[in-house]
Parts: sequence; structure tokens; C-alpha cells
Amino acid sequence: MMGFLLRVGSTIRWGGALLLTLALALSLGCLAGGGNPIVFVSDAEGNPELYLLDPENGETTRLTNNKHPDLAPVWSPEGESIAYISRESGDAEIHIVDRKGVPVSRLTLNQGADEMPRWAPGGGDSQRLAFVSEREQEGEMLREIYAVDAEGDALTRVTFNSTADRLGDWSPDGEWVVFYNTDSWEDRGLWLRNPAGVNLIRLTQGEDSEPVWSPDGRYIAFVRQEGDTASIYTISRVNEGGWDDDLETERLTPAAADDNAPAWRPDSKTLAFVSRRDGNPEIYTMQVDGSGQRRLTRNAADDLAPVWSPNGEQIAFVTYLYGKAEILVMNADGSSQRRLTTNDYDDTAPDW
Repeated sequence: MMGFLLRVGSTIRWGGALLLTLALALSLGCLAGGGNPIVFVSDAEGNPELYLLDPENGETTRLTNNKHPDLAPVWSPEGESIAYISRESGDAEIHIVDRKGVPVSRLTLNQGADEMPRWAPGGGDSQRLAFVSEREQEGEMLREIYAVDAEGDALTRVTFNSTADRLGDWSPDGEWVVFYNTDSWEDRGLWLRNPAGVNLIRLTQGEDSEPVWSPDGRYIAFVRQEGDTASIYTISRVNEGGWDDDLETERLTPAAADDNAPAWRPDSKTLAFVSRRDGNPEIYTMQVDGSGQRRLTRNAADDLAPVWSPNGEQIAFVTYLYGKAEILVMNADGSSQRRLTTNDYDDTAPDW
């Protein structure tokens, strides 16, 4: 059984009775922010591994323990499993581990890289993931999107083209995945595809990336590169028709500096994002129509990767204020900022 690493200042020690108390709290989901602890990546043991982090007190537990980089963790919808990328076999492959650190399955074993795992909404026995895979097709290595169930079965190829596809997000109803590509000017923009590999719809024709669906399914927020700067936009349906009907695209942030990393609050009314308008990356929030833009962090170093708590009351993020990357948490209005990790290593990629 995995033990919990307890941090006191910069010291790491093993807990006894406190270990059992924290384990019980984790199993019951009795954590600040409501729901899961924060999963993140740390290179504290010499290479990137996955850890869980209690947002109330900063106590951590190590989930993976090997000699290979483990990266990009994402919680499953029911909060029981974490998909992540491991380079255990040399190439990037997708694995699943449960919240106790017990390996669940290895989803891919492929000559090319498998990346960007995204859980389908809903959870349950029929849980599936979409991901990007580099596989040989007719003598050529192509990056396409695939879907697979959580046991690694029922593999489905979702996209069929010669461009390097990048995966964005699932629609909340599980009917679509939104994706984009980075190597073809003709095909750049956001696209929708049914996870069975049918019904292709083009949404935009800009140099667009980072699409994320609002939890209520009404909007897709994304980043559009325009010249030397990037701005955040939304696209939405004008009426209750399908995504192949009339659509409305709205620019939310100005072109004065780069804005990226949009993240929806669970109520779909607010977006957190990163902006360089102050000279270095800082965390901001705004309403769904772009109004009420508010700066939450004010540091001389980079603040990145905002992620909302399940109840929408807090935001975790990464800061380089202390030299190495550390994880902080704050209230939704930017108040009560607290440092959760305290060490001499990079702690990154939080998911709550």
C-alpha cells in the first residue's frame, strides 16, 4: 500500500496515525474544494512522477514509482482513476492508476507516441477515453485521434486525414470530440467528430487551439493566434439546433498580449485564464461574455495552469515565484492564496 508523504516546512516524513486519518479523508472525498485531491507531477525523486495533494494542508502521497517520466495526469469523471502518459516503454503510452496508486490498466502499446488522454463524461462501466496516437497508416506515421474503453478494449479510430491532429475536449453529452491540427494551413481551425468516427463538422478556420467545452454544453472556449498575439474566443450555437447550424463566434480578450489556458468554472459562467498583459503570465478570470476581467495574481514570476476545484470555490495554479514550479491554491476571487508544495523541485500539471 502506498504511504503518504507528509511535508512539514521543507521536510518530508512518513506519517503513522495521521497517514490513516488522511487516507480516510481521501477515500471519503472530505477535502477543501469538494471532491478529489489535486493530482500533479513532481520530479522530487529524480524524474517526473504522479502525486496526490491535499489542498487543505499540502500533504502528499506518491502514486507512481518507476524510473520513467509519468506526465499529464487527468482525473476520471467519478474521481476514482487517473489517466496519464508514461514513457516506461520508451514511447509515450497511456496508463491508468487508481487513487491509491494501484495500476488499473495500460491502454496503449504502440510504436509511436500516445498522448493527450481525455475522459468521456459520465463515468460508469462504459467509461471511454479519447487520445492522440501516432501510428503507421499505409507506410506513413500519422497523428490521429482514437477512442478506447478504460480496459484498453474497443479501440476506435476517430479521425482520418493526413494532418497532425490535436485533441481538445469531449462535449458534456459525449456526442462529440473537438480537435484541431497544427501542420496544415488549409485545415487549421476547430473541428468536431463523433467518437465513432462519423459526422465531421468544421467549426472555425482560424489558427485556433486549446478548445474546452463549457460544462453546460453551450460554449467552446478556445485560443486564436492572430499575428504576434493570442486571444480567447468562444463559439456557441445561435439556437437549439446542431453544431452544423448557425454558430456565433465572440472574442473575449483584447489583442494587446497573449491570453491562453482557458478553464471553465463548473457553473459555466466564469473562465479562468492566463494573460501576459502585465508583462508576465498572471491568472485572470472573466465572465462568459468577456466582461468583468479580473487579475487574481500579482507576482514578478510566471503564474500558469489554472484549474478549478469541483465546487468552483477555489483555483489551483502553478507559480515560479520561488524559483522552481510550485502549486498554490486561492479562492475564486484571488483571496487567501496559499502555497501547497514546498520543495526544491518542479511541481506542475495540477488537475483537480
